[in-house]
Parts: sequence; structure tokens; C-alpha cells
Amino acid sequence: MISNDLDVTPYRARLLGHGRVQIPRFLQEPSAQRLHDCLRNEVPWSTAVRSDRPSPPGAAGPMAPDGPLHQDMLQCLYERARDDFEFVFDRYRMIEARRDGLDPGLALHVVVDFLNSPPFLQFARELTGDRDIRMVSAIAARYRPGHFLKLHDDKSGEEDRAFAYVINLSHGWQADWGGLLEFLDGNQDVVETFTPHWNSLSLFRVPQRHQVSLLAPWAKENRYSITGWFRRS
Repeated sequence: MISNDLDVTPYRARLLGHGRVQIPRFLQEPSAQRLHDCLRNEVPWSTAVRSDRPSPPGAAGPMAPDGPLHQDMLQCLYERARDDFEFVFDRYRMIEARRDGLDPGLALHVVVDFLNSPPFLQFARELTGDRDIRMVSAIAARYRPGHFLKLHDDKSGEEDRAFAYVINLSHGWQADWGGLLEFLDGNQDVVETFTPHWNSLSLFRVPQRHQVSLLAPWAKENRYSITGWFRRS
């Protein structure tokens, strides 16, 4: 599934030196295209928002991403986001779906097995220099116009997350569409930005302050990705 032409040496050096890197042409092209088609046409999405707050109007459990109250929900979330951490995007929990036998035949199940296979875990250890990586979590994500992820650092008290990753699977992404992965310093300055270029891997050490900028209404495609963490436990 990983490109046979990938030489990780320069990317490993940059990751170790700067704490983040973006690797182009990460997957074999047919694999990347198959996953894009799956994300675009086959995944039964639900809409994710911050779970420790009261549900937006009309929401009861996982929200239907194309329901009539979606715009009302966005407006409610924008109000919340003025003063606190918030996010909204469409999500498919790959690990849980694979474990529970949901959606048989979905191509994402193969990805879960691949990411947690001994060869890929060894690849992750060699790329990051972290020999303690033991597992890879994964969700599929779809950002549509109006979706966003506010500033946070991915640190968790329940999981030992070593590195966060994003496999970008949208064609021809333009920076003015939004959906940019932005890294910030303590002064609220954006110090580096990763555009979600087609078939690239964005990888960064945890914890690290970052956000996904608001997806613009004129974006020609949704922002598709497979994302998660390289974990020690």
C-alpha cells in the first residue's frame, strides 16, 4: 500500500529535527484512488462535535450529516467556538467498526489491518525513531464547507499518543479552500501550514498546538482523510 518509491531518510531527518513533516506520494497511486472513492461514495458518515457539551439543536446521538438541521447546528457551534474549544466534521470510527463487524466489505477495514500489521508498525518506528510504538488508531474524516477544528494539542490522559498522522485523500486541493493544518506557537502565530495535498502524509509529534482552518463555501471538493495517532499504549 505504501509507495515502493518512498525513501523516508530525508523525511525522518526533518521529523526528528522539527517535530513535523509532510511526505508526498505516500501511498501507491491505485491504493490512494481506491480509498478516495471509498470515502467519497461508500462510507456511512456521522457528524462529530465536541462530546462533553449539550447537543446542538435537533441532535440526538450521532448526527446525520445531510439532515435539515445541519445549518442550524453549524450556527450553534460557531457561537460556542467564539469562547471555547469546538469542532465539527464528519467521521467514521474505523477501529470500532472493524472490531464490531460493521459494514462488511468496506475498504477501510483493510486499512485498519494494514496500519496495525507488523510491517507497518516497524515502518512507523523507523520513520519516527520511536521504538515504543505499539498500535495505530484510525478514523476517516470528511470536512465539508463550514467545518473546522479549533486549536488543540492532541494530548490525552487516556492514551499515550506519540505522533499524529493524516493521510490526505482529496484531489487538487487549493489553499484558499481552507481545511489547512496549521501549527501555532505560544504567541498565536501560525509558524507552519500543511496544505492537504493529494496522497500526502502529514505527521507530527504529540503534543503540538495545531488547528484545521474553516473549510470555505467555494471549495470544489470535500476534504477527505484517514487520521489518528501512532500510540505507545
